[in-house]
Order: sequence, then structure tokens, then C-alpha cells
Amino acid sequence: MARHITIDRDLCMGSGQCLIYAPNTFDLDDDAIATVVDPDGDSDAELASAVTGCPTQAISVARD
Repeated sequence: MARHITIDRDLCMGSGQCLIYAPNTFDLDDDAIATVVDPDGDSDAELASAVTGCPTQAISVARD
């Protein structure tokens, strides 16, 4: 199943919590907003921690 990770740029405040939990999946762009660099870069558990650890709940994950 493919992961589809969405980051709401209006909600993201660039805290970097997602990088702590899933460093191979996320990075911060030049505006300090989270971006997905590899949707399969980290385990399901690490990705789930990034989603729940986001202070603004800007990350969502769907699978097909």
C-alpha cells in the first residue's frame, strides 16, 4: 500500500517535531515548513509518532 502524506502548509509552524520522529520522511523547506522527501523513508510507527507529535496537527496520512 502506498502512503500519501499531506502537510497543511497553513497549519505547519515549522517546529521540526516531524523530523525528530521521522527524519527520513520529512525535511523543512526554505520557509521552515515541513515537506515530504520520502513517503516510505521511515517505519509506520515512526510516521504515526510524527503525526501525533505534530503540535498543530498539520500532517495527515492516507493509504491506497
